[in-house]
Amino acid sequence: SMCGPRWLWCSGARLLRAKAEAMAEVRRTRQITKSELRTLKKRVAQLRKKGFDVWTEDELEREGWTLAPLPPAAADAATPSMAQAADWDCGLACVQMALLSLDVPPPACSLKQLRARLSSDSVWTADLVYLLASYGIQCEYLTSELSAGASSAEKAGSAFYASSLEADAARVDALFARAASEEGVSIRCCKLGANELWNALRDDDQLAIVLVDGRMLYARAGRPPDGDFEGHYVLLVGLDDTTDSFRVKDPARSDRTAVVAAKRLADARAVPGTDDDVILVPLSQEPDPARYALGEARDSSTSALERAADGLRLEGRTADDEPAAVTAGR
Repeated sequence: SMCGPRWLWCSGARLLRAKAEAMAEVRRTRQITKSELRTLKKRVAQLRKKGFDVWTEDELEREGWTLAPLPPAAADAATPSMAQAADWDCGLACVQMALLSLDVPPPACSLKQLRARLSSDSVWTADLVYLLASYGIQCEYLTSELSAGASSAEKAGSAFYASSLEADAARVDALFARAASEEGVSIRCCKLGANELWNALRDDDQLAIVLVDGRMLYARAGRPPDGDFEGHYVLLVGLDDTTDSFRVKDPARSDRTAVVAAKRLADARAVPGTDDDVILVPLSQEPDPARYALGEARDSSTSALERAADGLRLEGRTADDEPAAVTAGR
């Protein structure tokens, strides 16, 4: 009789199929560890610097990994609000918030420590990228302009920027040129549109330092802003799907987290002068403790930059206040 063997064969086939499905489910739900994710992100960053169009999300899926789910608004909750101390260090305050979210001890990333790592108080986005890299932080800088000389500061027509543009050009262009060989520094000529920026923050697993025109960010509807372009850095820490808005930490305001409509942020980024600059900072990484003391070693005495900053301390503001005069970003 064939009944017995046939039944055994059918049972065995079902068991094999069930086992295969169970293994597939395990692969689908296999959560990647922080160390494994760091390794994968470094590999992706190296490939992107060589010109390959690869993305971390695609590589995770290809290798059968999933990210451990984060609680709602985890990036926002993990990022303390910090105020800028002068009219030029909004970018430093954004870097400080990003470093604190990655568990860098506060004394190691104070504004004084960050200023000590800079050679100028004329802060460009490239300076911020190298500042993050000096702590061992991997990030990606996306911009539509890979040079300083003919860049947005000139197009914006602002006297504030024009006064230092010539002196800054050689220094910033040298930073761009070094990026290909500098560990932890990834700079790409790429305009990140509104939808791409939204999607970059969708999984609540990275922060974005964004250059905007400060006049436009809180401009009242129907009232065009006055004056020249005011470059200003803010930190995006998440999304508010219910209002189609970004969650923003603005170092020029006292709000813990502001909610800025996606359309308004897009308008503030689209002004000539911003170069569409965005720095993406993944939260699934750890800084290098060996690099914490570099700023202290380089700054044994109070610099002129610090004295200037100490004299320009901002006052606290509420959500209904006009934004502070912010003319610090490039």
